[in-house]
Amino acid sequence: MSACTLLLAVPVQIGDNGLRADYEAFLESILDVERDKREGRPWGTADKARLEELVRRGREGDLAAQESIYEMFKRPVFGLLYRYAQNQAAAEDLLQDVFLKVFGHIRKVRDAATFPGWVFRIAVNTAYSHLRQKRTQAGRLVPLDELAGKIEDRTSAPVEKDIQGPLEEAIRSLAPRLRSVFLLHDVQGFKHEEIARTLGCAVGTSKSQLFKARIRVREFLRAKGAV
Repeated sequence: MSACTLLLAVPVQIGDNGLRADYEAFLESILDVERDKREGRPWGTADKARLEELVRRGREGDLAAQESIYEMFKRPVFGLLYRYAQNQAAAEDLLQDVFLKVFGHIRKVRDAATFPGWVFRIAVNTAYSHLRQKRTQAGRLVPLDELAGKIEDRTSAPVEKDIQGPLEEAIRSLAPRLRSVFLLHDVQGFKHEEIARTLGCAVGTSKSQLFKARIRVREFLRAKGAV
């Protein structure tokens, strides 16, 4: 049995040959990440069980499991997005969009064997959407709007009353550095380069902390029944 078969108990049906090649490369990249961690040892049944456990815990809102999933998939997803976007900054932004969608809908995943294919489809659809927006010069959505689904315009429309209180609570509950990055980027509109200079950190650190902050805010709002 091949490593890819162990990774996916249920083969994903992809008709387009180019897309199938992308998918196979995506799977191999996931396996490469795991091989690096195990100093070259091949993917086995125990690793398949670990992925199943991470997906199960991720469905339950376990942030540690979600971060492990992120670490397992971020390099393959980024590589896929970069192939479409042909721009590192755009691919990094899309990477966060993809994982916000993944963890926002992970409860829909019933079979962990389909999880890599599901993530792949989200990444491809996100990349296609980016390319369509780029062609039509459409404006980029405000990230907080994607997160809460309640904010229409950062400069003119207030947060709806039924979410304003829980959202403020969620932001206050964040660790200080996560809260700072979240407020600077998603509320005040600063770019990551500006945040990095302000807080004295790397641009990549700012992006990583924003991702974690968004996940925690979303989980807080969900627990409060606000989203």
